[in-house]
Parts: sequence; structure tokens; C-alpha cells
Amino acid sequence: MNWQQALRQRLLDAPAVSAIIGARATWRVRPADGLLPALVLTTVSDPRPQTLKEFYPRRESRVQLDCYAATQAEVSALCDAAITALAPGGAFNGIKFGRANFDPVRDLGTETETGFVHRYSFDILVWHD
Repeated sequence: MNWQQALRQRLLDAPAVSAIIGARATWRVRPADGLLPALVLTTVSDPRPQTLKEFYPRRESRVQLDCYAATQAEVSALCDAAITALAPGGAFNGIKFGRANFDPVRDLGTETETGFVHRYSFDILVWHD
């Protein structure tokens, strides 16, 4: 399992997150079925620090998380649950993660042809190896 798969699985293994989204956590694209609530993860940066001879095994990556829901209360609960699940450091699914840092949450809700979709977006900075 790579770090991205492990990060997604951390979210799904968190009871507070899975109670809200079930298994609707995907990388890069929200599923076309449009079911809500849902969580979309996007790698923003994944640098590969190195010496002149080799890559360091530990690196800090930035991931954007977009929480989607039909109501303000649900998107807020999903955002809080995701932050709580990803904040602690430790070994998860075979990958060692450091304690995460979070950028401020952005409210990016939008009107769609089927109604208003609430969307909270935030970035996580996490060390892993």
C-alpha cells in the first residue's frame, strides 16, 4: 500500500468519517453518481527530497481534501471528522505518518442544477515514509 492509499484508508477506518460517507472517499474526481456526502482527495505537492546519492525516505506532502454534502451541518461534521482522523501521527496501514498540519478551511459551496452542494475544502501537510 502506498502513502496515498494508506491516507484514504485512514479516513475510511475512522468510525466518525465512515458513518458519514460510507466508502465515498476517492482520489481526484468525485464519482459521477453524485451521491452525497462524499470526500475527494487531491495531491497538491509530493516533493522528493534527496542528497547527491539518494532520495530521503521521509517527505512532506500536501493533499487537498474536499468535503461535499447536501447540508451545512453534514459538511461541517464531515470536515471535523476528517481533520480529527488525520491529525495524529503514527503507523497506519503500513505507512508511518507524522502529526498533520492543516491550512484553514475554505467554504466553496455552489449552486448546481440539482440544488446547492455544500463544499468545504482544506489542505493537509503530512510527513510520511
